[in-house]
Amino acid sequence: MDRPGWKHAALLASAWALLPALPALAQGQLLGHGLTDLYPSVWGLHWFAGQQPGLPTHCDSLAAPGGMAFYYSSPLHGWLAWPLLPMLGLTKTWNLLTVGARLATVLCAFGAARAWGLRGVPALLAASVFGAAPFFHGYSVEGLVEGQDGWALAAWFWAVGDRKRVLSMVALGICLWSSWYLGATACVLAVCLGRRGWWSLPGVLLALPGVLAFAGAFSGGTPLPDEIRLAMGTGIGSWTPGITDGLQPFAKTSWIGFAAPLLALVAAREHRRAAVLVLGLWVLSTGWGPWYSLPPLSEMRFPYRFHAGTLAVLAFLAARGAQQQGPWIRWLPWLIPLEGLLLSPVEPVIPGAPAELPEIYEAVEPGVLLEIPGPLAFPPGQENPSRPRARWWLYGQTVHGASSPWAPDFNSVGVTNQGEEWLGSVRALDPATKETPPEALNVPPHIHQVLVHRRGLGTRFERAESLLLADGFQAVQENPDQRLYQRP
Repeated sequence: MDRPGWKHAALLASAWALLPALPALAQGQLLGHGLTDLYPSVWGLHWFAGQQPGLPTHCDSLAAPGGMAFYYSSPLHGWLAWPLLPMLGLTKTWNLLTVGARLATVLCAFGAARAWGLRGVPALLAASVFGAAPFFHGYSVEGLVEGQDGWALAAWFWAVGDRKRVLSMVALGICLWSSWYLGATACVLAVCLGRRGWWSLPGVLLALPGVLAFAGAFSGGTPLPDEIRLAMGTGIGSWTPGITDGLQPFAKTSWIGFAAPLLALVAAREHRRAAVLVLGLWVLSTGWGPWYSLPPLSEMRFPYRFHAGTLAVLAFLAARGAQQQGPWIRWLPWLIPLEGLLLSPVEPVIPGAPAELPEIYEAVEPGVLLEIPGPLAFPPGQENPSRPRARWWLYGQTVHGASSPWAPDFNSVGVTNQGEEWLGSVRALDPATKETPPEALNVPPHIHQVLVHRRGLGTRFERAESLLLADGFQAVQENPDQRLYQRP
């Protein structure tokens, strides 16, 4: 039972990090879906790293010409990208950080397991249950930046297990800089672990600048309705394995499989406190309960992300249960990731999204570029048909550098320029709004170029062109899907 060590953990981590990503990497694509959060995450990484050193909270390239308040959802990821971008470029930097985070999450989970008294196969199994979970795999599939660095929570567990008080404080701060949800999970665990965890709580002060920056940038958020919070919590019921459904843009999952819970039940009687903690964290992740009316839980928009804590304690319990098994258990650390890839509702292979843009973007000049149609605002939990457009009006900025007049709401956390009259007219052209097309656009003079996406407008393309011509624009370049207009 004590034979597997760091070499085995490194092999498991490498396989988990690389094998699901190989198809997309081989094609030079960005790792993740291009249909939800990938392009905003990659754009944000480029923007944040380009503003270093510091913690930028104002974005001049959106809501032009005045800009808008903005807070990148994972400053830790952005700081890691800062030295890499000049050497590797944006695509390789994003992919390297994604693969590296998957690798580090398994390795740090193995270190944490050893710090909590596990060795050999049980330690490797704990690393597998936590680090190779469909929960974290879903973040890679969706291209969601604030969920990538699960290693930060595992590193905090490692420091707490080793009773390294100062290091545990630093690790808690790193969790918060990685993601508010990962930091909140660490705080809940720190309180529940007793004196061993309490020592790390002053680490919250290390992330205080981020708390203040976020509050200043996104001060217009509104409380989340209970029904939406429940929809964004851990679901209960049947599921369809992702391997059978093809591409799944939304990779939200709290799937735990069968092997780990069964092993955890074996150890539950001996480790009752841990078993109660698993149950409590699971309930918290559902988004249900009167405590969600109290701050700071009332601000949590995606409670299912507390599932990271459920996994951490479940991994410990499952590893303790494995200690009571025979030699057959040595294969389980390698089979658990396979179980998740084949049976969980997340697709097993990380999809790839195009890293290139059409040549027409090379004709975009410095200044402000209006793209039609643009982003739309929908409540969290409701499908937003405009999300795939982020490849154009957000990710495109990383190539042409022009600003955009659009101000997105970023999942109803930020602000939106819905109130600007002329943008309201442009938005009414969008078929997804089901509004009556406007009689005029009245594009202001500071915007001298407009890129129209024909597929996005459908039958309204001709109407958009006639309105742009009436505003003094002329078509200067086109391809089958897009047409670029400029004012003389």
